[in-house]
Amino acid sequence: MSEKEDAPITGLEKIMVYFNEILEINHPIAIAKIVEDTGFSWSFIKKTLAKIKEEYDGFHFEKSGSTWIIWKDRNHLIKKLDETCSHLLDEP
Repeated sequence: MSEKEDAPITGLEKIMVYFNEILEINHPIAIAKIVEDTGFSWSFIKKTLAKIKEEYDGFHFEKSGSTWIIWKDRNHLIKKLDETCSHLLDEP
């Protein structure tokens, strides 16, 4: 086994695996479902999702009524790129 395979996986990495491998495209779920599936606390997941939203494309995280929901719009989340014109797509 390589050193990387032996290294412990972080909470962020576990949540990224959950999104990339388990979450279906365009199928919103509540944070409570992620808590149930991963065993992480609600507050840890919410904090981690906020970080993912800032750093990755293909991921949506917002409040709907009294529930926080998330979904992805592609197979795998991708790291946002610096110095691209993609930021212009989000501007009004």
